[in-house]
Parts: sequence; C-alpha cells; structure tokens
Amino acid sequence: MLAGVARLASFEATGQRKWDMVHRVALYSLLLGNLVCAAQAASGAESWPGTKPLKFEVIAGAGGLIDFVPRELSSYLSASIGVPVVVENRPGAGGNIAAAVVARAAPDGHTLLVTSTNQAVNPTLLPNPGFDYERDLVPVSMVVSAKLLLVASPSFPAKNITDVIAIAKQKPNSVSIAFPAIGSPNHLGAEMLAQFGDIDLIFVPYDSTAQAVPDLMANRIDLEVGAISTLLPLVRSGALKALAVISPQRSVFAPEIPTSAEAGLPELQIDNWFCIMATGGTPAPIIARLDEEIAKVLALPEVRDAFAKQGVEIFHMGPQELGKFLQSEAVRFGSLLAHSRLKGALQ
Repeated sequence: MLAGVARLASFEATGQRKWDMVHRVALYSLLLGNLVCAAQAASGAESWPGTKPLKFEVIAGAGGLIDFVPRELSSYLSASIGVPVVVENRPGAGGNIAAAVVARAAPDGHTLLVTSTNQAVNPTLLPNPGFDYERDLVPVSMVVSAKLLLVASPSFPAKNITDVIAIAKQKPNSVSIAFPAIGSPNHLGAEMLAQFGDIDLIFVPYDSTAQAVPDLMANRIDLEVGAISTLLPLVRSGALKALAVISPQRSVFAPEIPTSAEAGLPELQIDNWFCIMATGGTPAPIIARLDEEIAKVLALPEVRDAFAKQGVEIFHMGPQELGKFLQSEAVRFGSLLAHSRLKGALQ
C-alpha cells in the first residue's frame, strides 16, 4: 500500500516537472520571438524597402559645405534604417551630373540627391539636361541653411550697402564683385545687388569663394558674396569688411552685422540652403519615412552642434513644404536670370 502511494507521488512529481519544462520552453520561445521582433523594428529592417545601401549623390566635390551635410547625416541614418549609407561626389555641369544619376535611378528611395539652389536654377540655365527636373526628381527634405555675407576689401570706402549703391552710381562700371559658378547662391546674390540696387558692377569670375579672397584682401577686387562660415573669420580678423547679411534675418553667428533689408534693400535676400531629392515615382510612404528619419537626426543636439561649428543653421522642411519652396524660388531666380547684368554669360 505504502509502496503504491510512493509510486503515485513519484509519478505526479515527474509529470509536474515535465509540465513545468513545457511551460518554460514556451515562455523562452515567446521571449526570444519578442526580442527578434524588437531588434527588427529598431533596425528598420521590416519597414525599409530593401537591404542595399542608401546612396547620397552630391553635386559638388568632397570637402565643401554641401559635402559635409550628407556625411554628418550618414551614420545616424544608417543606424535608424538598418542599411549602409554611402556618400558619392559627382561634381560638374552645374550639378546636372549628380542630378542625372538620381533622375535615372530606380524609384525605391535608395538613391538621393544632395543639392542647393541648382535645383531651382538649372531648369532656367540648362533647359535640356536629358531629364525633367520637375518630373524626375521629387522633394524629400530641406536640411540646413547658411547665411551669406556681402563683404568688401579693406580699402573700399563703403561701410554698408547704401554706400555701395551710391559709389557705383557716381562712377558706373567702377565697382567689381567676385563670383564663382553661374547660378550659385554667390552669383545670385551679386545679381540681386546689381538689379535691385540698379547699378552696373564688374563681375569677376573665380572658381570658388576661397580663390577670390586673396585678391579681395589685396584690394584687387572690391566686393564678394560668400558663405558666412568662410568669410566671417576674415571679417573678425580685420582682413575684410562686412557690409550686410543678405537675408531677412540676422545671423545667429554674427548678430552684430545688419541685414540687407535693414539697409533699405529688402529684395536682396538669399540663403545657401541644402536639400535632398529622390527619384521621381518613389512611393510616398518611402519619401515620408526618409523625411521622418532625417528630421530625427536633425533634432539631435550633437548634430546641431556639428552644423553650428560649420556656420550652418538647421532649416528643416518636409516634402510638401519643400516642393512649394522650390517652385517659388524657381520663379524668383528665373526672373532674376532673365534680367541678368552679367553681360553675355547667360545667352
């Protein structure tokens, strides 16, 4: 009798252990499945359209301000969407080489264009690039903006824009201004000064803002429009004179320098902004996801600090707002170039 009870107790204990083991295995499986799902969600692997690298096609060579933008974004984006991010520099043809690569890519959100005012200017300057700017490139995000400065050589007698206009009107074709590529923000700023100030300037071409600086410092040319990040250190050292920030608002990096609007020329306003475009036909959910991830990166304090060190301000717009902005800028720049005072260069 006692032996039977002992055997029954042993059987029940063994059964309980087996039942507990089954429960444990089921629980561990459930936990493991949740961990896998969480990891996939964190990496973006489930929602991103594919595993191949995301490529930023940049309209300029390595080392410039526009090149810094995608390189700063790349590691953060790679972590959030779960694929490698590659930066490819394709300078030349006013940005059309890089734009053509993106325009002809698969519309899957894996090939993006990093561009600037070229996106609004090139349809006027280069009407037959082999693709359609409006149809084949669609807005993703406006990212950042850099204020531009109008500066003068040390011996040029002007202290502000009003002085420049007075001097140029007193002696027509006596005031020179440097500019790099046609259609660049620097060139557009110079055109605005000439047109809206109703003055004739001598336009002197250079390959870059930096290349013109030695001639400006040596008083061989009078004026230049350039990025605040490049010119402000020279202003603060006394090598150049700042006449105005050509923007509606003062720069947070140089609040002591007045704007062109404050000088009585509100039409003279242009910023050096940088935006991201995708291939035409890219599905709207992919565009929205890209913009969302870019906005998250731009909100990071360390990213804001990195851009601030380059003299750049965060200037985010989503796809719809960016699209409207590009349309309005295309109209504004088209009218400006149609009345260009850079004789013969735009024909």
